[in-house]
Amino acid sequence: MSKEKLSPAWVRNLRRLMDEQGLNPRRLSLLAGLNATAVRDMIEGRSRFPRYDTVQALAKALGTTPSLLMSGEETSNDIASKGADFGQHLDLLTEIIARLQETAGDLDCTLSPREFAAMTATIYRRLQEKAGDTSYKSQLNAIKPQIYDLLEYEALRHKRGKA
Repeated sequence: MSKEKLSPAWVRNLRRLMDEQGLNPRRLSLLAGLNATAVRDMIEGRSRFPRYDTVQALAKALGTTPSLLMSGEETSNDIASKGADFGQHLDLLTEIIARLQETAGDLDCTLSPREFAAMTATIYRRLQEKAGDTSYKSQLNAIKPQIYDLLEYEALRHKRGKA
């Protein structure tokens, strides 16, 4: 089996997009504002799970979305067939999940899978309620305050339960 077939879908997507745009790993790394060897390390398997902000930078440099870059063929086909709105919803959910994980980690807050899912759904629902009034970029900017609000509430709820 070829090394290409063993690579994760996102690495295959990355290679394909680089080939289509005539970019080498160093050039893409620099275009994305990353360390000059970052893309090479990803392609060679030394960096298997990039941080979300890295994926965002790569997607922007390649003219795609984080969802399309990181997805397998089936998800890419779903996004293509269901249209831009579906892809944007997927990107928003991905962003919420990534930021919630990062913030909970930064605050040393452990969430059960159920709490994590509930918070993700709550943030997504709140942002969607305001979606008609705001741009996608405004929705992204509103994620962090929503996360802090919910984590603070969860901390108080746990504190009360122990008292």
